[in-house]
Amino acid sequence: MKILFVDDDEGILEAAKTALQVYGYDVITATSGKECLEKIEEADIVFLDIKMPGMDGIETLKEIKKLRPELPVIMITAYATVDNAIQAMKEGASDYIRKPFRIEELEGSILATIEDIKFREYEKIYMGSDAIESFKKSSKKMHIGREKEMDAIFIPMEHDLKPRKIEEIIEDIEKKIERNMYIFISDIDYIYRTYGEKTREFLEWINKKAASNNCKLLISAKILNLDERSRKELQEIITDVHLGILTDSISNYIRRKVINLLSDGHKYSFTKIAQEVGIDENPKLSFHLKKLKDDGVIEQDDEKRYYLTTMGKEIAKFIEEMRKKKLNKDVVWREWIK
Repeated sequence: MKILFVDDDEGILEAAKTALQVYGYDVITATSGKECLEKIEEADIVFLDIKMPGMDGIETLKEIKKLRPELPVIMITAYATVDNAIQAMKEGASDYIRKPFRIEELEGSILATIEDIKFREYEKIYMGSDAIESFKKSSKKMHIGREKEMDAIFIPMEHDLKPRKIEEIIEDIEKKIERNMYIFISDIDYIYRTYGEKTREFLEWINKKAASNNCKLLISAKILNLDERSRKELQEIITDVHLGILTDSISNYIRRKVINLLSDGHKYSFTKIAQEVGIDENPKLSFHLKKLKDDGVIEQDDEKRYYLTTMGKEIAKFIEEMRKKKLNKDVVWREWIK
């Protein structure tokens, strides 16, 4: 992960950079909102100070979300500007931490954000026909298939009507992949029929390659070309590979913790939730509880205690199934019949 740390205090920048590099992260820095936007394409995660001269953190965040809507941005705030941090989360920030912060807090935010990124990879794959339209509109795209079907960097699976070696295809992808691309793999059924069990290794590799380059991966198959046994086997491969890049999910780690806590069927007060989940930031917890309530996942009784709704129970069950690797294949596998 490449982290962009933005603060007008160069002493904070140097300290954060040195500490995070010890943890093994690649860190780049910026001292202003303008410099941040100039470096935004390089980043996988952004730590952004709210109070900066010129373009402040909120303005910078809005510009980031125009350029890269899904990029995780963690706001850095002083005690006096927590309200601004909550406003930033409404504008799309993933989280916030307070100054003075400990390096362990930065590491915790990074790990939580990586977990959220992995969940979004789940949503990026098998998105249906809308994804094809997004692919067509993208200026950076790659198509891996038997025949060139679209205006994109093309990686052929065949040469002179004969299958290429899978190693040659991987080598071509390595040479031509770029950050933030759309990658479309057509004819997964052909890959399965041609390469057999190597299909699993190839899909595991392309999943990881796409994730590490912040690419969106689209997959299609002419499913009617497979017999029932082969179809089921290919679905098992897809599911297993997909679970390999998935973690226990919903969209935010704090909300997942709350859902997991309430899944025992009991009702909990705000104070008890804060204690059990380990959050000492009341505004932050309030924000996430309101989000869950607005989404219909939790509700409150007359004593203001929180509990899971029917929808919340289904989500809790979904998370538990993912933990046990018993995810319903219909959720992760959408067949495109051509």
